[in-house]
Amino acid sequence: MKNQHRAANAADQASASIRETGAFSKASALPMKPCEIQPGWVRSGQPVTHYSEHSTAADELAWTSVWDCTQGTFEWHYALDEIVYILEGETRVTDAHGRTHTLRAGSIGYFPAHTTWYWEVDHYVRKVAICRREVPFGLRLATRVLARLNLDGRLLRRLRARGQVTGAITRKRAAALMLMLAAAVGAFAAT
Repeated sequence: MKNQHRAANAADQASASIRETGAFSKASALPMKPCEIQPGWVRSGQPVTHYSEHSTAADELAWTSVWDCTQGTFEWHYALDEIVYILEGETRVTDAHGRTHTLRAGSIGYFPAHTTWYWEVDHYVRKVAICRREVPFGLRLATRVLARLNLDGRLLRRLRARGQVTGAITRKRAAALMLMLAAAVGAFAAT
C-alpha cells in the first residue's frame, strides 16, 4: 500500500511539475509504444500503429500525443474531437458523405467527435494529435461561466499567495475543484 501511495505521489508531483514548467520535446524523441487498430476497423493491409503520449491538461479533458501508422486502409470511429498535424508521410481521409481530403506533412485536419472516417495510408503517416473529450452536457453552461470568470485560476493564485498551495495543484485536485465549482454554478443557475 505504501508503494502504491508513493507511486501516486510521484505521478502527482510529475504532473504538478508539468503544470509549472510545460512539456517540450521533439516528436521524434518520444518513446513510441505499439497500439492496435481494432481488427474490425481494418479494411485492407496490416497497418501497424504506435503512439506516445506527450502531455495532458489539468482537467484531463484534453491531451497531446504522437501517432504513426504503416500502409493499410481502415475506418476510425472518433469518440472525441481530434485535431491532427501531419509530421511525415501522407494519408487520404474520407468522411461519411464521400468527401476525401489528402493530408501530407504540414497539413492540419479536424475530426469531430461521433464521426467515422476512412483512412488510406499508402506507405506511412506520422501525426501529432490533440484530443479533447466533450464536457458533459449538464456542465457545459457552468464550465463556460467559470472559464469566462477564470475562477479556478483566481482561486489558485490566491491559495498560492497565502502559501496554502505549494507548487502546482495536481490534476486530480484541479479536476475535482472544477467539478465542485461547476456544480455550484449549475445549482445557482438552476434556481
